[in-house]
Amino acid sequence: MSSRNGGTCHQFSREGKCKFGSKCKFTHVSGSSSKSTPKRTGPGSSSQSTPQGQYQAQHDRPRVTYGPRRRDWSYQLSDADAFTPTKFESIVKAGIEIVDSGDSDTKQSLVKSLGEEKGLSWIARALEMEYGVQDTYTYGLLFHDHCIPFLRLISHEEIMSSLILEKAVGTIYNVVYGASGRRGLTFFGKAVANLQLSRQDPSKGLQCEEAIFAISAAFFATLNLNHEASIQQGFKTIAISLNQCLTAFPVDRQASFAIRCAERNIQRIKEQLQMGDAIPRMTHTTGATSFVSSDIKVDPPGDLSIKGPRHDNDKASIEEIEILPTTSEIKSDRSEYLPLKYREFPHHETGIQRLLDTQFRLLREDTAGQLRDAVCALVDSWEVLVRSKDKNAKRKHLRRIDAKLCIFDNIKVSKLRFDRRKGMLIDVTFDQPDRAVGGNNKKREDWWKESKYLQTGSLVALVDENMETTFLLVADRQIFSRRKDGESIEEFRKKGVQDLASDQNRAMISLVLVTPESKIDQARILDLVQQTSKGGAIMIEFPGLLYASFEPVLRCLKALHRNPTLPFTKYLTMAAPEHYKIEEGIIKIQPPLYLSKIPGTQLDLSCITNNRYPLNFSLNQPTTIEQLKQYTTLDHGQCESLLMSLKHELALVQGPPGTGKSFVGHKLVQVLLHNRTKLKIGPIICVCYTNHALDQFLMHLLESGHTSMIRMGSRSKCEALDAFTLHSVRKGSTATRVEKNNIWTAQRELDEVDEDLSKLLKRASYGCNDTDIAYYLLANNQPTYQMLYEGAKDFAGQEKSKEGWQTVSHKTRSDIFRIWSNGKGFLPSHTWQPREGHQARSLQTLLRDRVNPWKTTYRERQSLRSYWEESVNSKRQQEIASLVQKFTTAEANLRAQYKEADKRCLEQAHIIGVTTTGLATNSDLLRSLSAKVLVCEEAAEVLEAHLITALLPSVEHAILIGDHLQLRATISRYELSMESDQGKKYGLDESLFERLANERFNGAKMPIAALDTQRRMHPSIASLVRETLYPQLKDYENTHKYPEVVGMRRRLFWLDHEHREDSGENDGPMQTSKSNEYEVEVVVSLVRHLARQGVYTGKDDIAVLTPYLGQLRKLRKKLADSFDLVIGDKDMEQIEAEEEDEIPIPTTFQPKPRVTKGRLLDGIRIATVDNFQGEEAKIIIVSLVRSNEAHKCGFLKTSNRINVLLSRAQHGMYIIGDSKTSKGIPMWGQVINMLEACDNIGPILELQCPRHRDTPIPVATAHDFNVFAPEGGCSEQCGKRLTCGHTCILKCHSNILHSLVQCKEDCMRSYSHCDHPCPKRCWENCGGCKVRLVSKHTLPCGHTPNSLECWETIDLTKVKCSQKVQKVVPGCNHIATVQCHVDINKHSCQSFCGAQLPCGHKCARRCTDCRKKQKPEKDGQPAPQDIIDHQTCIVPCGRGYTTCNHACKASCHSGSDCQNCDLPCEVRCVHSHCPNKCSEPCTPCAVPCSWDCKHQPEPCHMPCAVPCDIIPCSVRCDKQLLCGHQCPSICGEACPEPKFCQLCAKDEVLDTVLDLIMFTSYRDMDLNEEPVIFLSCGHFFSTSTLDGIMDIRSAYEVDEDGRILAPKGFKRADMKGCPTCRAPLRNIHRYNRVVKGALLDEATKRFMAHAGKLQTKIQALVEKAEANLEDTVNQFVLKCQAANTMFSKTKEIESYQRKAKDFIEQVCNFVSTVQQQEQPYGKVHEMVLDARRRRGAKSQFELDNAVIQHGFRFRGRAMSLRVTWAAVWNFKTFSAHVDDFLAKWKNFVLPLLWGAKQECMQLLEDANRAGYNKQIVESLVYHAQFSALELLHGPPGQENMPPDEQRVALVAHELQNLDNCLDILKAQPSCEYLRDDIKKAKALLNGGTFYSFVSNEEKKAIYQAMASEFRGTGHWYYCQNGHPAFANFVVQFSVGECGMPMQLARCPECAAPVGGQDHVATAGVARAADFEQQFARMGI
Repeated sequence: MSSRNGGTCHQFSREGKCKFGSKCKFTHVSGSSSKSTPKRTGPGSSSQSTPQGQYQAQHDRPRVTYGPRRRDWSYQLSDADAFTPTKFESIVKAGIEIVDSGDSDTKQSLVKSLGEEKGLSWIARALEMEYGVQDTYTYGLLFHDHCIPFLRLISHEEIMSSLILEKAVGTIYNVVYGASGRRGLTFFGKAVANLQLSRQDPSKGLQCEEAIFAISAAFFATLNLNHEASIQQGFKTIAISLNQCLTAFPVDRQASFAIRCAERNIQRIKEQLQMGDAIPRMTHTTGATSFVSSDIKVDPPGDLSIKGPRHDNDKASIEEIEILPTTSEIKSDRSEYLPLKYREFPHHETGIQRLLDTQFRLLREDTAGQLRDAVCALVDSWEVLVRSKDKNAKRKHLRRIDAKLCIFDNIKVSKLRFDRRKGMLIDVTFDQPDRAVGGNNKKREDWWKESKYLQTGSLVALVDENMETTFLLVADRQIFSRRKDGESIEEFRKKGVQDLASDQNRAMISLVLVTPESKIDQARILDLVQQTSKGGAIMIEFPGLLYASFEPVLRCLKALHRNPTLPFTKYLTMAAPEHYKIEEGIIKIQPPLYLSKIPGTQLDLSCITNNRYPLNFSLNQPTTIEQLKQYTTLDHGQCESLLMSLKHELALVQGPPGTGKSFVGHKLVQVLLHNRTKLKIGPIICVCYTNHALDQFLMHLLESGHTSMIRMGSRSKCEALDAFTLHSVRKGSTATRVEKNNIWTAQRELDEVDEDLSKLLKRASYGCNDTDIAYYLLANNQPTYQMLYEGAKDFAGQEKSKEGWQTVSHKTRSDIFRIWSNGKGFLPSHTWQPREGHQARSLQTLLRDRVNPWKTTYRERQSLRSYWEESVNSKRQQEIASLVQKFTTAEANLRAQYKEADKRCLEQAHIIGVTTTGLATNSDLLRSLSAKVLVCEEAAEVLEAHLITALLPSVEHAILIGDHLQLRATISRYELSMESDQGKKYGLDESLFERLANERFNGAKMPIAALDTQRRMHPSIASLVRETLYPQLKDYENTHKYPEVVGMRRRLFWLDHEHREDSGENDGPMQTSKSNEYEVEVVVSLVRHLARQGVYTGKDDIAVLTPYLGQLRKLRKKLADSFDLVIGDKDMEQIEAEEEDEIPIPTTFQPKPRVTKGRLLDGIRIATVDNFQGEEAKIIIVSLVRSNEAHKCGFLKTSNRINVLLSRAQHGMYIIGDSKTSKGIPMWGQVINMLEACDNIGPILELQCPRHRDTPIPVATAHDFNVFAPEGGCSEQCGKRLTCGHTCILKCHSNILHSLVQCKEDCMRSYSHCDHPCPKRCWENCGGCKVRLVSKHTLPCGHTPNSLECWETIDLTKVKCSQKVQKVVPGCNHIATVQCHVDINKHSCQSFCGAQLPCGHKCARRCTDCRKKQKPEKDGQPAPQDIIDHQTCIVPCGRGYTTCNHACKASCHSGSDCQNCDLPCEVRCVHSHCPNKCSEPCTPCAVPCSWDCKHQPEPCHMPCAVPCDIIPCSVRCDKQLLCGHQCPSICGEACPEPKFCQLCAKDEVLDTVLDLIMFTSYRDMDLNEEPVIFLSCGHFFSTSTLDGIMDIRSAYEVDEDGRILAPKGFKRADMKGCPTCRAPLRNIHRYNRVVKGALLDEATKRFMAHAGKLQTKIQALVEKAEANLEDTVNQFVLKCQAANTMFSKTKEIESYQRKAKDFIEQVCNFVSTVQQQEQPYGKVHEMVLDARRRRGAKSQFELDNAVIQHGFRFRGRAMSLRVTWAAVWNFKTFSAHVDDFLAKWKNFVLPLLWGAKQECMQLLEDANRAGYNKQIVESLVYHAQFSALELLHGPPGQENMPPDEQRVALVAHELQNLDNCLDILKAQPSCEYLRDDIKKAKALLNGGTFYSFVSNEEKKAIYQAMASEFRGTGHWYYCQNGHPAFANFVVQFSVGECGMPMQLARCPECAAPVGGQDHVATAGVARAADFEQQFARMGI
């Protein structure tokens, strides 16, 4: 047969035929010919004849590079002959080869195939087959040849450990289990029966061992994956039979590998089925009870308690307990159930489950219990801690809470959103903490960066006002958000607060739920979203408790309780004696299981021997201690420990201080790694409690050359391990086909969740609105939807008529729903009135009867609306919960795919380093590994709960290294600690190592290998722990050779004192903030003394230890000034946590220093005792701190902590403390007695001078060090010779300090080039001779200096010439005067730049500031051109203001207007001066005029501000000056100073020209004919000159001779000034009519500018009022509609009324401010009238109405009507929710309504008179609206309402007025923006509804333009009616560059002609140049 495509046709292969026949493109090969049939081997015919050989075939088979293809293998499962003996054996064998291969892709494909329909059918049929035992069985399959290999295949560890195919594996074992377990019961029952039958044949012993191993493995897998099997009695019967089979094996085979594996499986089966001694079963299974044992009464948990459960989280099984406390648990007042530690204490469970239960509950109490108690205490003090503003009271209450809390107030859930990695994110805003409120953004940002608060992963709790608690984690911590590219400022601000620091009042953090799937927590978050105001909830952070540090361990304990797969349970739970052997009181521990695999396995120890000496170890021929000691560097104890660890499956190695525990651990790992290929142990798991210890352990292995390691976790601070992290290693891995497919599927599922959940959360963030209700009804209740929204223009499902027409209104569904909610109708069909006596129908009735929603009462509608809203929220919550669950599943699936790749990386590694927490976190991943060995460093410091979770199911060898006599594990609750009397019965901090070391197993002990030789301490120091704790401890010979401590007489001493400790607020047992100031000072002095010896210079030479953090902080502050400090991470974190609350936000932020500059030595280590275990130093200085009358020793009362403290020193140790306080502790008593026996304790510490050793130096205080050993020696003189030959005269000091001494004698050295003596001290460098010589030398530059220093004469080329010369600066070409030696190319030019800037000014900066020199890119190349940057102009603006003599002082701002002049106003008179600023309007002076002339019949009767009513006098003043001569001035004016006397004046005064026409000087002036007028500015002129300049004829009637006859009528005039300096002439009486007219005009301009500002503010206020009033009534409606909401409606309405009246009053105040009487002309007019009434004045001053600015007042009155309309119209909304609304309408609305209508008519009249068309229209529009409200939209039952006919007539009248308004709009385009208001008013009169209160866009633009009228740069004109018109505003005419009009237009107020054509103004129009000048400078 020819080959076609090279492939095989599988259909032909299976069935012998193919539907394609000869056209098939694949090769037709029969099944029999395509595969060879493997020959079945007999029981003894192959290498698998022994169990060891069979296991090796399964587990030790070499990796197959190319195994059977999964596709070919899976097709065989459905073959017709699949269950023939040969084919079945072939399929199973091929399957085992595949899973044994190294091809992960193929293995995964096989498992997937078995989990699919074809594979499951094959498995089910295989389970239902009959298997014969005898070889003569001819009916089919055999038990040993077919059934057992089949079980090996489906229970293969490669299949069971798959992470990504857990579902497939679960499906496989569901099939094995069968319906109700029937298939499993039948199969395993037959299998055990066959095993029992087979046991009868002695020749099949080894096959039976393999069979019981395979059956037990598959049986356990079935029970483990089908939990209901534990209640099936049939499975327990099978387990009993299987156990009987196990015990029936001969004793000599009990240690075989297969039997031990089967024994472990059967033990787990028992635990799973809760059987036998090892089975944890419920002691009390029914009813409630309590435990009583001797004197101890225990109230059991959950339903077992007599009183019932304590709360909803009190369960008998820990599997049902939530890790974090529930609200019910927090509120419970019953004590939690805490199990007691010892066996004699009662417990509701036994065996391994009792252990797991106990550890879980105690660890949870120590961690989550803190949260419960903290929140409970906070809730109890809610009024003080949350609502009170008293910060001191808050601090006091917080101190009483036994947990560190941080409370954030006024929580508001601002947004819900979705993140693909983190799930549902909850954005929460809160008030900034007090310490972050002050300062600017940068300081706040720095504070948050430095702060430890709200770090990612931190645990927080939200507590609402109902005391409901929700726990969350910080998911995202953004400190300062920035705008995205292309995002506008407005868009960015609309987002609100998005980070922690950008807003000074609020901050935002992103959170995720701790339990995202919790529907209760989801509901609470959605409730918080619904809250519209902040302040209801608080957020609590627990900075001292890291959720990730305890949650994985607790979660893992729960999983183990559900599925107890722990190894070594017989040791962990003190099983019955038959489970282990005892020899000589010591339990005999079995060897590691992997050593039993192949009998006689030898371990090669040459990797640790000297010179690679060949040395082997085996169970049959163990190496002796003497042999190992002879050929290695190990001592006796280390050899014993290593050998014992190798031969015990659970090994305990105790290492006293300094004995080399870590060294032994490294050697053990080296041996195991060297033999790993032989042992097939997989990766070695190295576990440590802390990251620091783990890094140290791995670094030692790395230095030994072991590089095949992976460090799990991300907190390593060792850079050398960065390349060995799992993150780094996994980068080179690739995914398999199955993984890629699963990843793609999971990503698609996440895409769907992302799309759906993002939209849903966005809607949920805004609560439930009418749109949500519409969609809900459309989807769930279409009939109601059809009836409710009929006629809406966006109505979905609107039916069409037969003709195809559809009735659609202009109302949207939202409009209709609002109408319906307010109890109104929309269409005629909606008109419905309830009958008399109508009773409100229940919600159930309304829903059942499908009542038309329009035919319901108001209350029924609210009931329906509440139901719909609740339904929407409920449905939304269900959808969110469903999507979150879908996300969790997809994300877990995706994570599993990546973990499978991680698993492959880990399997290839030789060493896996992980912390206990990291192991629990990655429990699923690590439990899937086949790791046989676990090594735990510092096991005595690891909590038992942590170590239990580290015991992976695959572990066959655990080595625990530690010392239970040193520090225990750290816990938070003192009452659970072994240190407290109460805690001893719990013993949470007792490690598994300590428990096993101390516990007795029926009188026997666990074997412990103890190291016995210490290499750290001098024997005198080691004796302190040897005599008290370690009697067998030996000293290594080198420790006797340690040198004495330099500077000290003794190497060991206790400085005894009675200086009391500093008093503290809290003295609890766990108090960590004790301190002792005396000891601080002595320690610092002692450290300085030792440092001055110059010997101890390394960072590991001196260490200071103290038990208290408070003392450590003080030592840190004192020592930081002199030394580099080395502080451990843990101590530093604790110190910063203590200081966090003490450091407010700084004025100038500086990070907290960690290290300060060293001065005396490289550094010293300071640490607390607890954080120094495992460390050492040459010299240890101890500060015990405690000294009190009660003799409380505090922390140092336990032997463990004392042991660590006393065992850290190598050469010397000095203890400073009160011995009386410590002596009461037994161990301290022994230590003190030993010290007393050797005179090593006392009140005096003896120092020793290294040079004067016999000189006594006693010290007892810090001061004594300064007196007796000031330089580190003694008080004698040094006397040693210095290197210069002089004798050292300083106090005795060390050699290193001696070498640094500076000799103060005169220098004896001479110069080489002269005979001058050196003037310096001996220690100083002589340098060059400084004697100055008279110079006769010419320098190379040509200059000859006057003198030179002696050394300069040696080489004149090095002399810097100081002669000043001028040089041209390159680049700018400025001339610079510099010293001759200066390189002008490097000179920074200091000349002013002077460049011409675009603004017209010359640059005033220094040249060097504008010109940046560039360096050449390469040497030798020319430098690039200078970069010139003049930056902004700094020249002062200098532009003068037109209303004052001031000039703008701001820096140049070309292109923008000057700001207002803020200097004091210059307007003044003889009575006073104006107190305002220049830019503010002046108040006219009301004091009577002071102008008086004796030549006039009467003085002036007018007020000062009013033009005078007398004529000026032209006679010379007859008063005398001080010089005695006649005054030269005119009568009525102020007399000048004598220096201006014509007879006495100097020539420069007399030569002044006074007559600018005739140029007559003062000297030639005839004063009697023409007196002189002296101005306030100091200048003076002739009367005729000033009369002409001031245009006196414009104000007075003057005859031909120039005599003034009478005043003219008053008119406006320009302000005139001094001809010389232009200063205003304000104080000359003669010209007061001219000047005061100009002053009034100037004041009017300022008034208009000021009024324009106020108008802008009032307009903003009006818009705010409209929005505020509308929002108030909307909130009122929402409260009324919300369920279970209690509030006072009366108070809400009264509050609304107060708001409305306040807004109206503010607008009215503006109107009052701009009315006629407040304007300058108006005030002057009032003054004139008053003068006429009171003093009979006859002034001709008359008020011209054209000068009064009515526009502001009219616009203000219109705005007051606008606010009034908003107030009365919104008030109408209350009618649907208030019973006595008619009374409130009468008392509030009607008075406002009637007053407003009157005001409308008055405004109409006034505006009509003044020609203000806009206000005419507005008055008519508002009058129409108020009339419509009164006549048509008021509440029913109003009194005094006109009859219908009159009402119709009134409405018609108003409509006619509105039509007239439209006519005005046609004639006046500037009023066009009012058209929309007219339409709305018409609709209102026609019965419609008015909704909009906010200006439309056009109206907003108009108001903005009105506000900008007074800050423009265009040209101003007066229309013929006097209205000021701005050329660039609504008036649409062009203006030429000359300032004259080019186009005719209309006045925006009265439509009078404005502008002109061809540069000519139209008739009656005048350019207001005064306005232009004024407003061009106002800058408003």
